Amino acid sequence: MVIYEHTVPAALIVVSTVVAVAVSVAGYWLYAKRDWASAVMVLLRVLFLALLAFCLFMPGERKSETLQQKSRFIVLMDKSKSMTMIPPGKDTTNRWAIAQSALTRPWPEMLAENCDVECYSFSDEVSPKLSLEDVRRLTPDGTSTLLRDALKKTITRYNGLDVTGILILSDGLDTREAFTDWALEKRSIPVFTLELEKSAIWEEEPDIRVDAVNTPRRVTVGWQTDLKAVVSGQGTKGQAFPVQLFKDGVLLTSQDTQIPAGGGSKEVTFSLEHAEVGVNTYRVYLPPLLKETQTNDNEYSVSVQVLDAKNRLMYVEGPPRWESKYMTRALRASKQITPVIFLRGAKGKFMTFGVKGDVAPDMKESQLAFFKIMILGNLSAEELGEERAKNIVTFVERGGSLVIIGGSKAWAADGLAKTALKKIIPARQFAGKSVEGQFPITLTDMGKVHPAFAGDPKLWEKIPPVLSVFPKAEPTPGARVLVTAKTPNGDEPLILTQDFGQGKVVAIFSDSLWKWQLSPDALKDKPYQRFWDQVISWLAPKEEKKDGKDLELFIDREQCFIGEEVEITARWAGAGPPPANLAVKAEVVAPDKRKIPFSMTRQMDQVSGGKTMQAFSFKFKGDLPGMFSVRATAEPNGRPTESDPISFAIKPFTPESVPRATDVEVLKAISANSSGVYFESVDELDKTLSSLKVKKIEQEIFEYHSWWQHWLTITCLIALISIEWIFRKLRNMP
Repeated sequence: MVIYEHTVPAALIVVSTVVAVAVSVAGYWLYAKRDWASAVMVLLRVLFLALLAFCLFMPGERKSETLQQKSRFIVLMDKSKSMTMIPPGKDTTNRWAIAQSALTRPWPEMLAENCDVECYSFSDEVSPKLSLEDVRRLTPDGTSTLLRDALKKTITRYNGLDVTGILILSDGLDTREAFTDWALEKRSIPVFTLELEKSAIWEEEPDIRVDAVNTPRRVTVGWQTDLKAVVSGQGTKGQAFPVQLFKDGVLLTSQDTQIPAGGGSKEVTFSLEHAEVGVNTYRVYLPPLLKETQTNDNEYSVSVQVLDAKNRLMYVEGPPRWESKYMTRALRASKQITPVIFLRGAKGKFMTFGVKGDVAPDMKESQLAFFKIMILGNLSAEELGEERAKNIVTFVERGGSLVIIGGSKAWAADGLAKTALKKIIPARQFAGKSVEGQFPITLTDMGKVHPAFAGDPKLWEKIPPVLSVFPKAEPTPGARVLVTAKTPNGDEPLILTQDFGQGKVVAIFSDSLWKWQLSPDALKDKPYQRFWDQVISWLAPKEEKKDGKDLELFIDREQCFIGEEVEITARWAGAGPPPANLAVKAEVVAPDKRKIPFSMTRQMDQVSGGKTMQAFSFKFKGDLPGMFSVRATAEPNGRPTESDPISFAIKPFTPESVPRATDVEVLKAISANSSGVYFESVDELDKTLSSLKVKKIEQEIFEYHSWWQHWLTITCLIALISIEWIFRKLRNMP
C-alpha cells in the first residue's frame, strides 16, 4: 500500500513545481543556445524538479501482517510440608502425589498448542518461573503456606496480560491467615482448584489451637484496650472449652467458647486495663481437650508496653477545615495526652482549646519546653515565621516530636519548606498543589510493622481512600515511607517519618485523612482515632528518651517458630551520624531468664526511596518456645546509652506439622469467586482443561518503507543536478 505523508497541500507542491519548470525552460530558451546540449540540460533540470516534487509528497510503502499471540495459563504448586499429610489410620495416597499426578495427564500438552503454560511453586514465597519438568522434580519441604499471598502476587505479576486461567494445586491451608474470608475476594482471572483428598476420610482427633492474638503493643496508662484471640480446632464435638488469659504468669481471666462440631474458628475478646507503666506479657492458653495429643499450639504470648500519660501536645492550625475538625476531636478524645489547640479564626486571631486564660502560640523555646509533641497544620511560611520555625527545629533536635499534617498553604512554594523546617521535613521536594480524586492507600512493608499501624493488620487493609494527594514527594535519605497512595501516575508517598536529632518528624501529604473517620466500619473499628492514638503513642518520648536514647530497635517479625531466624536491627537515633568506631551490643533475655549477649554488625540498612543509612544488626534463632526480649547498648564517646527493649515470641511448632484435613471450602470459594472450577478428580480436571477454549489474540504489525529517503532516490537527485552542472561548465555557462 502506497502512502503519502506530506503536510504541505498537494496543490501548492504541484503549482510550485510547474512554476519552477516553466522558469527553467524559459531561462534556457531565452539565454542558451538552441542546440542538442541545451535540450539535454533542460531535460535534466525538468527531471530533477519532477523527482524533487516526488520527494516533497514524501511517498512510502506500508505493509501489514497479522500475528497470532498466545495467551498464558499459570500453574501454582504448593510445596509445603502439609502436602505430604495422610489421614490418621488411612492407607491412602498423600496430597502431593495426587497433585503431581495431575501434571502427568495430557492437558498441559493440549493447552500448550494455544497457551504458554507457565509454572511456579510456593510455600512462604513464590518461586521464579519453572518448567513442568522442574515442578515434577520438586520436594514438598516448605515450613509454611502463604496461599493468599501467592495468589495475590501471581495475579499482580500478570496484571494487564491475557491469562486464560490459574490452576492451584494446594490443600487450601494458609498458615498466616486466621480466617478464611479472604477466599471470597473477587478475582479477575479464573482460578481452577483440585480436590486432593476426600474430607470424609479424615478422622479428626480432638484438637484446639490459638491461631492469632491482636492487641495494641504500645498503650498509655489509664487506657482500656481489647485483646482479641482467634482460636480454632476440630473434633471438639461442639463441647465448650475455656480460653484463659495470663498476665505476667498470673491467671487474669477466663472465657468459655465453642467450636462447631465440623471445625472452624472463633474470636474471643478480653478487655485489658493498663494501670501502671511497664512491659506486661499476656499469654492466651487453651487447656488440652480429653484425648488431645497435639498441645504445643495451645498458647500464644504477646508483650504490651504501657507508657506514661503525662504528655503535653500543641496543635497549631490555620482557618478551620475538615481535617482540623476531626483532628481536634481525635486529640480531645485521646487519653494519653493533654492537648493545647490553636485554630486561626477571624482576622487572624487564634481560638484556643484545652487551656484557660489568654494564651497565644508564641512557640518560644521556653514555651515549647513544656510540650513533647507538636502538630502543625495548614500554615504558610509567613504565618509561621522564621523565628518560630527555628525554635521548632531546636525543639525536635532536643527530643520533641513534630507532625506536619500540611495542606494547600503548608505544602505550597511559599509554605513550610521555605522556612528553617526544610531541614527536618522527611521529603526533599514535593508538588505544592494537590491532585483530587479517589486514591486507594496501601501500607508499605515498613508501615505494616510500624507502631502507628500495629495491633490489627486486617483493619488497615480496608480503610477508605483519600480524596487528595500532594504528589512527587521525594523522600530524604533517612526517611521511611509508611503509606502510599495509588494515583493514575503511580504510587505516591502519603505518610513519611524520619528521625532528627533526638526527636521524630511525621509528614502527611494529604489533607483528607479525615475520610477515614467516615468509613463504613468507622463506628466499630475507629481507624482515624486509632491511627492518631498510635502515632501519638509512638511519638511521645519517655523521660529517659529526652535524656538521650540514641538507639532504636526493630525486628522483622513479632513471632516465629523454633528454628526460624529473627533479624534484629538497631538504628542510630542520635544527633548526627554514629561514631566511626562505635560498637553496638545486644542482650537477648530468654523465657528461662538466660541472658545471651551478641555483637551487632554494622551495615547499610535500606530505607525509603532506595536510600541507605547506617545500622547495626544480628540474626537470632531461638531454641525454646516463649517470649524473648532484647535490648541494644553502646558507649558513643564514652557515654553509655541503650535502646528501649523490644519483644518477640517463638512458638513451639510449625503450623505445617499440625494434622489437618484439606480446606475444601477455601478451594471452592476461590474458584467460585473467580469464575473458575473446583474439580473433584484428576480425570475431571484433565478433561476440562484439555478442551478449554482459549481466546485467540491477533496483533496487527505494520512495516513501513520510505521511498523518498531511499538511497536510490537521493543518488538520482544528486546525479541529475551534477550532470547538468558538468554540461554547463563544458559550455562555459555561468
